[in-house]
Amino acid sequence: MLANFLRFLGISAVIFFSVSCKEESVQIGQPAPEIAAFDLQGNKASLSDWQGKTVLINFWSETCGACIAELRTLQQWAEKYPNQVQLVAMNIDGEKADTQAIVTKRQLTLPIFKDQMKITAERYQLVGTPTSFVIDPSGKVIYKFEGLLPEEELQRLFTPTKIN
Repeated sequence: MLANFLRFLGISAVIFFSVSCKEESVQIGQPAPEIAAFDLQGNKASLSDWQGKTVLINFWSETCGACIAELRTLQQWAEKYPNQVQLVAMNIDGEKADTQAIVTKRQLTLPIFKDQMKITAERYQLVGTPTSFVIDPSGKVIYKFEGLLPEEELQRLFTPTKIN
């Protein structure tokens, strides 16, 4: 049992240092910093998973009522206009939070990811939640929204016309 714990600790340290050593930070018009997150099944996420797509990263917290409301709105847009935007709902509550319980309780079906060590939040210079970033199909950050996404921006993102 101790050997398994030490192996886990060693692997975690290697992943942490390999990911956190990259000093990346977000800048509009520049390539998006890589995300350091896992989905709720424990699979590592990477922006390259969605290469060639418009990506909306929405940072949220379980204790933020506006965040939960916005996630529901994003889910409705994604259901109405599937395949237009790749949504990445990035929870920043850390590894001790039971994000799956919140997702189940709120009946969220969006792709949910956990920024367990807050590396992604640091790279994206997160100040508060909700905060969203739009990444164009070439991988550049084109928009940042602090607070709720305005309805007209959602319309622009999700309707079949392309973002320029």
